[in-house]
This record gives sequence, C-alpha cells and structure tokens, in this order.
Amino acid sequence: MWLRDLVDRCEGMALSLHRAARLPGIMIVVMLSFWESVYCLLYRFVASERDAEGRINAIIRAHRRQCESDGDGAHEPAAGKVAIVTGANGGIGFETAKALGRAGFTTVLACRNVKRGRHALQELQEATGVDTFAVVELDLASFTSIEQFAANFIRTYGRLHVLVCNAGIAFSHYDTTYDGLESQFGTNFVGHYVLIDRLLETMKNTGQARITIASSIAACMVRGIDYTRVTDVWRFDRFINYSTSKLALLVLSAALARRLDGTKVTVNAFHPGLVVTSLYRNVLFSTLPGIDDFRRWLWLDQVSGSVTSVYLALAPELDGKTGGFYAREQPAVMHPDALSIAAQDRLLTFTDVLVSTNTHAPGVLDSINLARLPATPDAPKPAVPVLAVPMPAAS
Repeated sequence: MWLRDLVDRCEGMALSLHRAARLPGIMIVVMLSFWESVYCLLYRFVASERDAEGRINAIIRAHRRQCESDGDGAHEPAAGKVAIVTGANGGIGFETAKALGRAGFTTVLACRNVKRGRHALQELQEATGVDTFAVVELDLASFTSIEQFAANFIRTYGRLHVLVCNAGIAFSHYDTTYDGLESQFGTNFVGHYVLIDRLLETMKNTGQARITIASSIAACMVRGIDYTRVTDVWRFDRFINYSTSKLALLVLSAALARRLDGTKVTVNAFHPGLVVTSLYRNVLFSTLPGIDDFRRWLWLDQVSGSVTSVYLALAPELDGKTGGFYAREQPAVMHPDALSIAAQDRLLTFTDVLVSTNTHAPGVLDSINLARLPATPDAPKPAVPVLAVPMPAAS
C-alpha cells in the first residue's frame, strides 16, 4: 500500500503544480510518465503489489461470500448475474471478463472482431473451466451496430448487473467512424455514451448494478475538452484527441453518477496504469527495435493492469459508492472538469447534439438526459455552431 500511496501523492502534487503554474502540456506528460514508471519498476519488489492474481482471487472470493451469506436478499446469487465487457478479446478486457466469469457471471464479450472474440472465448473457457461466456459483435464506431447489440442483448438476457466500458483506440492517425465522427472521440467516448444510454433502463430495472469506465490519467494531460478538436479536422492531434476522449469518459462517469443518484446504479472510472497491450501500436517509437522487449520488462502485464477494473466491478466494499476515479485500487486525483456541473452538462448537451446531427434522429439519449438541469449563469453555451462544419465522410 505504501508504494501506491507514494505514487498517488506524487502524481497529485505534479498535477497541482502543472495547473497552478500553467506549464506546457509536455511537462505533465513527462512528470506523470515518470511516476507511473516508478510504480512499474518498484511494484515487483513489493510482495503485496506483485501478486496480482492473488489480489484478483481475493476480490472474487469476497464477492462470492457476499452473495452466499446475504441474508436480506439484497444481492442476487453470483450465478444469476450478467455482465458485459467491451473489447474483451484481449488486454485488460480479457482479464476482467475472466474474473467476472470466475465470479459466476454470465459474461458477454462485446467485440468488434468476432473472430478474435471467439478465440478469446475458447481461451477463457479453457482457463476457467466455465462455459458462461458468450461473444456478441459490437462495433463502437457504428451507431447501427450499437443499436443492434443493445436490442439483441435486452431481448436475450433482460437484465444487466455490470457493464465494463473498456474498449478503445489510441494515438491513431485521423480517421472517422461510420457515422462521420473523429475516430478516437467517436469510438472511445461517443460509442460508449450511446451504449450506456441504450442499456441504462435495463440496468435500473435490474436493481444493484455497476458501470465501470476505463478512463486514463492521460485525461489530466489536457486542461479541458476542446470541442473544436472533435469536429475540425485541421485541429486534430492524435495525442491530444486521445487525451480528450479519456477526459470526456471521466466527465461522463461523474455526470452519470450525479444524474443516477437515488437509483441502485453506480458509476466509477479507473486508470489501469502503463500496461503492455496493443493500445500503443500506433505510437512511432513502438516500432523501434527492442522497444517491445523493454515495455514487457518495465510495464505492468495484463493481469496486473486489470486489478482495478476487477475491483470496481466486484469488490463488496464499493456497494453504493459512485462518481469516483480509481487507480491501483484506490481513489486517484480527479480532473477539475469532472467535478464541474457546468462542464458535465456542456459535454452531455454537446454529445446529444453531435449524435442527433449525425443520425438525423432528434430526441435520442433520453434516459441519460431526462433530468436536464437548467443552464447555470456561468455555464458556457454548447458548441453547437461548430457542427455547422460538414463532417468528413467515413473512411
């Protein structure tokens, strides 16, 4: 625990210094990367930190005990629960799905590439000895795919206890989704936004349910959401746009937690750390000789990177806790925009208009935006005029 506390405090101080002194963005990238690397370098020498499998096993056992010993009927038996993990064919999503399956959940692997999803399904069944996994196609870059997935899921299962919003792309060159949105923002954020909306009523009707969202400490590398970067190809920067999408996910998590207050659905976001996955395949330095070997030596493996995701999905002590941002299984420093009601409402309004404009279907996203709050005097107006610029055609 001392190592986690040390790294979290140092990152918090770095972020405070960055915001107070208004240092260039590259400075906070260097500072945060340094402390994340310090944790990756030292955790293997601390017995309690390096035993990721043991920590996941403890979380699963605690969840099972809670379900088996619950005398007031507040918790369903683990075997009756249903979960969805987006991007579960590899990386953190794969390990999270494995833990949910071992905990007794019927776990849907929501994958864009069904072939890879089926391969992951076979691996999961062999690794766990359970057959409660299913693969369903979901492309978060397509509103049509999201609609079909949600409709089929609701028709097949009718309830949802855990939704893990894990899938994403990073640092890609400029491209668009099938619906004409910048691909990183459209896939990482907007796709999950619409998916949550389509499944939210089902989760409310299920009873106690959790939404966990894979954000990143990269969200803190931008001071706020620059909406013109989302809609103007000439202002695109693959690193800034990635960080913007992760900040949008963090703000969404806080906004949903506020708007779902009083229901039994909780929402939390997490930072997995520097993890050896395919997420960084579009970064130039990744192609240099020896870089992959160096990352595998220094960074967290997939199991270690998934512990916080599993913790948010299953840990009994998080029952009723919502609106948090976690790293290394404990609360992390939150971006100021995530705590701002004005910033939350502006993002939801902007996204509602963005989706409506690109689907020609006004009035969508009702379940998220049902309880619209009146505009506050200090709240900036939604960046609707930006949408007057024609979006590039999907590639």
